Amino acid sequence: MGNGFWGQVLWVDLTAGQVRVEALPEPVYRRYLGGYGLGAAVLYERMPAGADPLGPENILGFLPGLLTGSGVPFSGRFMVVARSPLTGGWGDANCGGNFGPALRGAGYDGVFVTGVADRPVYLYIDGQQVELRDASDLWGLDAVQTEEAIRRATSPGVRVACIGPAGERLSLISGIVNDGGRIAARCGLGAVMGSKRLKAVAVRKSPQRPPLADPAAFQAAAASYRQLFRRRPSRLTSLTPAFLTRLLPVVRRLRVRLSSGPIQMVIDSFRRYGTAAGTTALVELGDTPVRNWSGIGFRDFPLARSEGLSDEAVIRHNVRPYGCHSCPVACGAIARLPDGGTGHKPEYETLTALGPLVMNDDLDVVMRCGQICNRAGLDTISVGVTIAFALEAAEKGWLPPDLAGELPLCWGDGEVLVKLVQRIAQRAPGLGDWLADGVRRAADRLGPEAQQAAMHAGGQELAMHRGLYEPGVALGYQVDPAPGRHTSTQSGIAELKSYAPYFAFRGVRPAGRYDYVAKGPTFGVVVPVLRAFDSLGLCLFALQMGDPPFLQWLNAATGWGFEEGEFFRAGWRIQALRHAFNAREGLPPHHELPARERGEPPQEVGPVAGVTLDAEAMTAGYFTALGLDPVTGRPLPETVAELELETILGIQ
Repeated sequence: MGNGFWGQVLWVDLTAGQVRVEALPEPVYRRYLGGYGLGAAVLYERMPAGADPLGPENILGFLPGLLTGSGVPFSGRFMVVARSPLTGGWGDANCGGNFGPALRGAGYDGVFVTGVADRPVYLYIDGQQVELRDASDLWGLDAVQTEEAIRRATSPGVRVACIGPAGERLSLISGIVNDGGRIAARCGLGAVMGSKRLKAVAVRKSPQRPPLADPAAFQAAAASYRQLFRRRPSRLTSLTPAFLTRLLPVVRRLRVRLSSGPIQMVIDSFRRYGTAAGTTALVELGDTPVRNWSGIGFRDFPLARSEGLSDEAVIRHNVRPYGCHSCPVACGAIARLPDGGTGHKPEYETLTALGPLVMNDDLDVVMRCGQICNRAGLDTISVGVTIAFALEAAEKGWLPPDLAGELPLCWGDGEVLVKLVQRIAQRAPGLGDWLADGVRRAADRLGPEAQQAAMHAGGQELAMHRGLYEPGVALGYQVDPAPGRHTSTQSGIAELKSYAPYFAFRGVRPAGRYDYVAKGPTFGVVVPVLRAFDSLGLCLFALQMGDPPFLQWLNAATGWGFEEGEFFRAGWRIQALRHAFNAREGLPPHHELPARERGEPPQEVGPVAGVTLDAEAMTAGYFTALGLDPVTGRPLPETVAELELETILGIQ
C-alpha cells in the first residue's frame, strides 16, 4: 500500500476459475498513475501480440483512476481497457456513475480478466471476499434487470458493471453498463466481456479509501475548489438558450466558434441542461453532422426542428437530477420516458446521433431508442452512425432490397428508427445482424461506392462533432490509438486556464482555429495532459469549470511532489505506449477520414463553407511534437529515452 493508492490489483482467470491478488510497486503508479495509464502498462507487458480480441488471451481491465473515489470533486470515473474487436487495436472506454469508486473502495486499483468461462459467470467483490458466481440465470437479462437481480441476490449496496444482450451476442458496438444507463460505450468492449462469458462485475461499496500523504492539504484544496459550486445559480441561465437562438443567424454568418463562456454560467448551464444545452446551437453552427454528414444544419435541420432536441425541451421530462459519485454539478437526470417508466436523460451525443444525423426531430423517439440502447448495452453514437449509413444505402440503391424486410427505410421515420434499434439490439437476422458490428463491416458487405457513406476512422464510428467546425476534432479522430472519438483532444478548449502551465512548459502557443500547421504542436501539449488527467479518474467537464487543482490533489494524496513537467511526461508516456500497442498489432499510426469529414468537396453554403482540412499538416505536426515515428507510430529512440520506456518496450 502506498499513499493515494492500494498497491494491488486483482487477476481473474476465467478458464481456470481462479482469482489472485498481485502487488504493484510504487514506481508503476508514479510512471503510469491509474486508469488508462495503468491499463496500458499492464496490457502491453502482459498480453501477447496478435491476441484475438474475442479470445482467451485478450485481457479485459476495469480500472478506477488514481483519485477515483477520493472524495475530491468530479472523481467518479472508471475506465475499461482491452484490445478492441471493433478496430483491432488499443481499446478503452471511460465511464462515470458509481461503480469506479466502489471498486476503489473495495481495496483494489484495478481488475484484470483473462480466459473464457465455461458458463456465464459474474465476479463478486466484497473487500477480501472475491469469488466467481454462476450467472446462467442472468444471461439474457438486460442491463437494468441484471443490476436488480444481483442486488437482490447480494446486497442493496452493490454496484454493478454488466453487459446486456448486445454484449452477450458479441455486437462489436456494445459497451459495459453501470447505474442503469451509464455506459463505457466505445471500442466494442461489451463484446470482449461477452466473449469471456462474464456477465457482470459486482462490488459491494465501502467507505474505505487509500491513505493520504497530507490529509489536511488534500481536504483544503478540495474545499477551496468546491466553493465555485456553492454560489446561487444565475437567473440568466434559463434565458440563455432562447437568447442565443435569436442570435444564431448572426453568429452563423460571422462563422465564429462558441467558447466555454464565464465559469459560473458554464456551471449553471451544466446543472440545468447537462450536455443537451447546446444541441440547437451546434446544429446551426455546423458542428453537428446532419443527414449522415451530407447535410447542412441550418438548411436541412433548421431551428424549428432542432429546438425540440435541445435545452428546455429535453429537461421538461426530468424527474430528478442525477450526478456521478462526488460530482458537485449533477449534469445528468432521471427522466420520464414515453412508456411511463424512467431512465437516463439523453445527452448531446445521443440526441444528435438519433436526431439530425438520421433526420429525426421527435424527442420521444430519441428517448425510446436511447432506452433500448441503455438496457441492451449499445453505444448510441455507433448505433446512430450505422443507421444513417443504412438509410443512405437504401436511398441510393446499394442495399439489397429484402435485407430490411418489411421496413421502409427512409430519413426521419421515427417508428422505423425504433424498430431498427431494436433489431440491432437483438441482432435480428438481416439488417439488424449487419449493423450490430458497426458501419465499417456493414459497408464492407456492399460495393465500393458504399464506402463513401461509412463514417468511421479505423472502424470506430465518428462522434457527433465535426472537424470542419473545429479541426482539432478531426485530428483526434485520425491519430488517437482509439480513433473516432471527440474526447481524444477536447478540441476547442486548449485556451482554458488548466492547460496554460503546460503550454508554457513546452514553449508552445495554442493554435488558431484553422492554423493547420500549429494544430499538431498544440495537441502535442493538450493530449498528454488529457491522458494524465483521465488516468486520475476525473471528469473532463471539470476542465471547463474553473481551474481544478488536480496537481495539488495528486501531490497531497501521494506525497510525490509532481510539477507540471513530470505530470506532462506521465501523460506523454501513456499516449506513447498506446501508440506502441497499435504499432505492435500492425495498425497504421493514423487513419484517413471519410471525404465528407475532410471537406472534399467543401460545403458551398453555411458556417463551414469552403473549408477543406489539411489533415497531412496536422498529423505531421502531432507526430513530431510527441516524438513518434510517423510511418509506424512507435516512439522514436530519443522519446523512448526521455520517457524511460526501454524496459517495457523490450529495448536493450
